[in-house]
Amino acid sequence: MGLVGVGFRHLLESCRVSKFLELDLRGGLKLTPIGRMLRNNLKDEFRRGEAGMAVYEGSNGISLGENLRFARETFAIDLPFGIAVEETFVNKSIRLNENHEFHLENGSWLTCSYFVNPSMSTEFMYKIQRQRKIWWMRYACDPGRYLISDVRQSADSKVQSVAIKARFADEEVALEQLELVPGDVMRDLMEDFQVKVGKSSRKITPNVLQIRQCAELATLEVILDAFESSGSSSVRIHRKLAPYKCGVVCISDDSEQLNELQDLAKHLCNVLRKSNITILDCSTKAGNSKQSLNKQLRHLDSIAVPYCLLLQDQSLQNGLFQLRSRDTTLSETIHISDLPNYLLKIITS
Repeated sequence: MGLVGVGFRHLLESCRVSKFLELDLRGGLKLTPIGRMLRNNLKDEFRRGEAGMAVYEGSNGISLGENLRFARETFAIDLPFGIAVEETFVNKSIRLNENHEFHLENGSWLTCSYFVNPSMSTEFMYKIQRQRKIWWMRYACDPGRYLISDVRQSADSKVQSVAIKARFADEEVALEQLELVPGDVMRDLMEDFQVKVGKSSRKITPNVLQIRQCAELATLEVILDAFESSGSSSVRIHRKLAPYKCGVVCISDDSEQLNELQDLAKHLCNVLRKSNITILDCSTKAGNSKQSLNKQLRHLDSIAVPYCLLLQDQSLQNGLFQLRSRDTTLSETIHISDLPNYLLKIITS
């Protein structure tokens, strides 16, 4: 039975029994080891920033002004550019929406601060908020669930803010906050940082657009999206975010052949890992029946592995394998010489 149409708490309860979360509906949220792998992949995608703009890795151990000085001394910076910083915290309650909050024993805030010419900052904010919505849509099973809130502006500091949200069941969930802060408000934090504009020697204090999200709640959102959209044992997390990109499964009726297939599986895993493809070796759970194969495939689907390499007896003679897609459940035949290039191509596309 699917999850479409059920309440938000029912959806949370369904996610609680997933392989990614240890979730207490009384207020506790903890990620399992595979959940933490998903979170780390989300962090990497967040740090890449938006296309066409340089984003530099900052340090939480120093001030914003020091991060800016380091960027200017190390790189040929030009507006707009960003600095991404991760800030960890312990024992903190994070609000999901008006009705739900979760307690995290350990967590992290991800912040990307974009520095932009004040004359272009409003247009820049509208551009980035659209791009951030598209960023979430790109990795979603249901791209239509995302929305941008109305812009709010504080009366005193002229700070403009907007949120990216997602609709789940009967509620909206806040994903991240964007704030456009005038340069004169940020002057002290930036320690009077200024940038030359154009070919003149004139310097300006840039405005700052800050994007902020809790990595753990962003991970929860991805899991909520996968569960509400599929409502089955197959967890369809985007291949770029999936903790493991591929699993390797062996099936044979002959015990000697099975041992050789397991050795081949280990070799393939080493080749794929050297190409930075996270691979799950399931060859130790090999069997000789269709029931055994289906059990292994269900396990891979439950932890969102998008592809599976199936090794059978003939693979030892002709070097051909079946590459199964989680999303379509269809398989295609590929040759060992196509690895890892073919797999890298479909994962990164």
